[in-house]
Amino acid sequence: MKYIQNLVAAFGFLFFLNCEMKPVDDFYGFSADEANVLVAGLLANQSLRDNRDGTVTDTVTNLDWDKCSFGQGYRAEQNDCLGAVGSGSALNPADLNRAGARLLGFCDSKTHACNSLGFPQVLQGFSPIAITGTSEVFGACASKGGNWRAPSPLELKRLTVPGRAATLVFFPSTQEADYWTSWSNSDDIPGETAIAVSFDRESYGVERNSVKTDRNYVRCVRNR
Repeated sequence: MKYIQNLVAAFGFLFFLNCEMKPVDDFYGFSADEANVLVAGLLANQSLRDNRDGTVTDTVTNLDWDKCSFGQGYRAEQNDCLGAVGSGSALNPADLNRAGARLLGFCDSKTHACNSLGFPQVLQGFSPIAITGTSEVFGACASKGGNWRAPSPLELKRLTVPGRAATLVFFPSTQEADYWTSWSNSDDIPGETAIAVSFDRESYGVERNSVKTDRNYVRCVRNR
């Protein structure tokens, strides 16, 4: 009987230990699960190299990415994208969440006036049809000089593969919104829509067909 009583007491003690509140593991503000996702993402993003000059190189695709969304200003000392003068929205110039990122239209015409007609239907600086069109996205990346351009859907989606937390390590101040690619939606015969990729945490990496006159963000890229 004494043996049984001791056994019951031992089980009761173990039950009490298991019911005690355990300390929560914390990794620089991330929970254990979030930290695991971040580490896995960084491992998946090993091909990215931060050049600390406002660009990030993908050594696999041989592309240079603009570290900042177009309109944001790179700060070399801090290696971030908070250097734009008067950054933010018109209603709140001090809005650091936007940090000067500009919303741009793919084309001012819901037609093929800003892209080629063959597949893929790529953004360009002149109209292949009788209707004229102007692309803010094309002009924004071209204004950086060299061979800067808007990315293809595959190029842009590659940045989302490791997950949002890992992407933000290389591309701080990325907006939780859609970013334009350089491709018109080839399934859209009239040419009213173009392909964008979501960087919103709820739909991260999802392709969308966005009306060309809508305004989204853009991250420029160039071939090395």
